[in-house]
Amino acid sequence: MDGRGVLCYNPLMPIIEVKNVSYSYPLRDGVRLKAIKNLSLSIEEGEYVALVGMNGSGKSTLAKLLNGLFEPASGDILIDGINTKDEKQIFEIRKRVGMVFQNPDNQTVATIIEDDVAFGPENIGVAREEIVERVDEALRLVNMSEYRARTASKLSGGQKQRVAIAGVLAMRPKIIIFDESTSMLDPIGRKEVMQVAKTLNESGITVINITHNMEETAEATRVIALRHGRLALDGTPKEVFASSILEDCGLKLPPARQIATELKAFGLDAEDVIDEKGLEEGICRLLK
Repeated sequence: MDGRGVLCYNPLMPIIEVKNVSYSYPLRDGVRLKAIKNLSLSIEEGEYVALVGMNGSGKSTLAKLLNGLFEPASGDILIDGINTKDEKQIFEIRKRVGMVFQNPDNQTVATIIEDDVAFGPENIGVAREEIVERVDEALRLVNMSEYRARTASKLSGGQKQRVAIAGVLAMRPKIIIFDESTSMLDPIGRKEVMQVAKTLNESGITVINITHNMEETAEATRVIALRHGRLALDGTPKEVFASSILEDCGLKLPPARQIATELKAFGLDAEDVIDEKGLEEGICRLLK
């Protein structure tokens, strides 16, 4: 924790470096809305980060800055050592940083699933033989191989989002950003997508999950919370859930932690509970 009371994480090998970055949206009469304010942070290769904060905190803006869709008004962002301000390297940035958006229907470009997954590699000139290999691998990673010849319109929301993830994977990114990718899904679809995210992270891909769902936050190894475009919290789920300023960030504890907090009066150690499994184990210890 630093002198401002902000929990800080010290990565060893940052694949993402955000250095004193600010970004504003133009409004009327020359007025600008500052969305990101002198933000600095770094993310190590292979991390699983949950990026949280209330609406307007700057989460999606930061995602677009990392992907090179936006350019910082000041400061620098380095992706795998490449500055996103270098226009000649934007193609390389977007090859390294894949994004999965909120609505899977908006990401579908082809009728047949395997054609949709192949779209990205085809547009960057990958050889046909390698495209076939990439499509096979991507569909396997999201457990959608048996659906490859089907049409996307016949899939569930969770399945469509898994196809969207496969399309990103076929580009062979080092980083995948999930930008509220489960917000339109039912609980089953959300669970499917989060399991894919976990599997991808275990394979070495850096995952950034932008979410309002605090249960998803508990699945990450690190939580970054933004407030009014600035860094508010940065630590493990356990550290962030214990912070006194969590509510100031417009965030609530996940249900399992809330229940554990209520059971503190009966002797449950709530500090160790971040998810349902931890709650179950804590209650079992308490009963024994």
